[in-house]
Amino acid sequence: MTHPGDPAQPPPSRPVPPEPAAAAPEPIDAEIVDPPPSGPVAPSYEEVTGYTAAGVPTFDHVRDKIERRTTTALGAEELAHGTAAAQDAERAFAEREKAAKARLEEIRRSLGSPTPPPDAPEA
Repeated sequence: MTHPGDPAQPPPSRPVPPEPAAAAPEPIDAEIVDPPPSGPVAPSYEEVTGYTAAGVPTFDHVRDKIERRTTTALGAEELAHGTAAAQDAERAFAEREKAAKARLEEIRRSLGSPTPPPDAPEA
């Protein structure tokens, strides 16, 4: 739409029909490219909770739970044996065992029973 005072516009030109091609166009040489990978995918319900929708624990969840309990027990055992109190308890236990064996030998001698050989199992 024109307004008064606008410069005159040239009349619209007729579209020029394309020239017929003399020969068929050559095919384009291209290769198919896979689409780029999408962004990170949200974890599934099973991955987050360790349970299926039916409430059954997944194998990975059970394995992780067993490994966690095993490593916790091993760590607690290592810590217990590494403390001074644990070493004192082990020493006291060894001394009691030695005293018990000495007392058993004394009782056997007093009863007149022969001393068993050192490699014989005790009853």
